[in-house]
Amino acid sequence: MKPAPYRRAAVCRPRGFTLLELLVVMVIAGIVIALVAVNASPNERGRLLDDGQRIARLFELAQEEAQLGARPIAWEGNTSGWRFLESTPNGWVPMRTDVFAPGHWRLAPDQVIVAEGGRNAGTGGPPRLVFGRELIDGPQRLVLVRGDIRVDVAGDGGGRYFASAP
Repeated sequence: MKPAPYRRAAVCRPRGFTLLELLVVMVIAGIVIALVAVNASPNERGRLLDDGQRIARLFELAQEEAQLGARPIAWEGNTSGWRFLESTPNGWVPMRTDVFAPGHWRLAPDQVIVAEGGRNAGTGGPPRLVFGRELIDGPQRLVLVRGDIRVDVAGDGGGRYFASAP
């Protein structure tokens, strides 16, 4: 009989990860997910400021549209939302176009106050700002209030609007 051919002894090499390595990876993944979840959900101040910034951009567009269309555009708002109106020979008519369609706040404020350059709710009707055909307009300021959070949306009179939370 012939002797069996020489075979090298198989060396056992562990494949995969150890339980300890898997646990470390899971702990790190959990920490990262928790940090992302906390940062992904903004607080009330952040959401109200986001609403203020969105309104500031819409005010800039309304000012440009009023100048380009040679007709005044008004904004009316309350604690549930807002709408834009355009001036016609028959009076103010709500606008329904994409940008100027009625909108709602992400976080409903307790108060919507026209602090400068418009009509406040105490004068019969919702707070209203009017954007005219002139290139330079008077300063306008809207204040959104929720609890002790306050966001100012102010115009500089030249068509630029800014939202800030003092």
